[in-house]
Amino acid sequence: MLGFILAFGTAISEALKDIFSKVNLRYVDEYTVALSMHLVISVLLTPIVLVMGVEEMSVRFFVALISSSFLQLAVILLYMKAIKRAELSVTVPLITLTPLFMLLSSPILIGQFPNLPGIGGILFIVAGTYLLNMEGSKREIFAPFKNLVYNQSSRYMLIVAFLWSITANIDKIGVEETSPVFWAFSKDLLILLYLIPIVFIKSKAPLEQLKSRWLQLLGIGIFRTTSVLTQMFAIQFILVAYVISIKRSSALLIILYSFFFLHERKNFKTRLLAIVIISVGLALIALS
Repeated sequence: MLGFILAFGTAISEALKDIFSKVNLRYVDEYTVALSMHLVISVLLTPIVLVMGVEEMSVRFFVALISSSFLQLAVILLYMKAIKRAELSVTVPLITLTPLFMLLSSPILIGQFPNLPGIGGILFIVAGTYLLNMEGSKREIFAPFKNLVYNQSSRYMLIVAFLWSITANIDKIGVEETSPVFWAFSKDLLILLYLIPIVFIKSKAPLEQLKSRWLQLLGIGIFRTTSVLTQMFAIQFILVAYVISIKRSSALLIILYSFFFLHERKNFKTRLLAIVIISVGLALIALS
């Protein structure tokens, strides 16, 4: 039960992080937002790591760390570009496809495979995601796939969903080799080091951007920190595929927020039906 509670905590934190990011991306570029987010989590976790002590690091840990950090660097930049350029209620739900990809990646990387109710739950989530991407009055059966082909932000999110299906399993390895806090700290610190030169090359006046929105950017970093920590602890108790499936319920909160506060009301009835289908999938995973 604790694993599921932590996973839902991850979903709430992830939704709040996305909402804060969307708002701030109107004023700050995606590179500076990504840098600030990883800076905050590194600063917040440093005293905890110092108190707990530096843990013994194996070769397997370093392989996982390098692999995950490079993939996560690509993920965070693509993710920020996607939510900056398109409606949250259209792009963010695509990340619910991650559990589908994990049906292949989890057995290969860590030898975990969901049971039948769990697989059913994942498929419901995928079906709900399909509906979320139905556009136009004709409701063409291949409309969601066309959207992925022609919409750049959707393509970005599809790549993100696929990469996350790999990094989520690598996270399991990292946590097993050390601890949730030390793994999260090590990975995000390394990503921060990658981002520093990228920001100064790609961003315009990043320091001025940080100063102008420092409080709001701090909020993004805090929600990112709680999201990462609850996820790392959750994967110690339940299957990684289940944690990620529940984490992706953040899309439900995003859709409701987008409707009431961002006035993204196109095809809302279809998206509402998709919410119900995804909720059934989450219930199946919880019961499995």
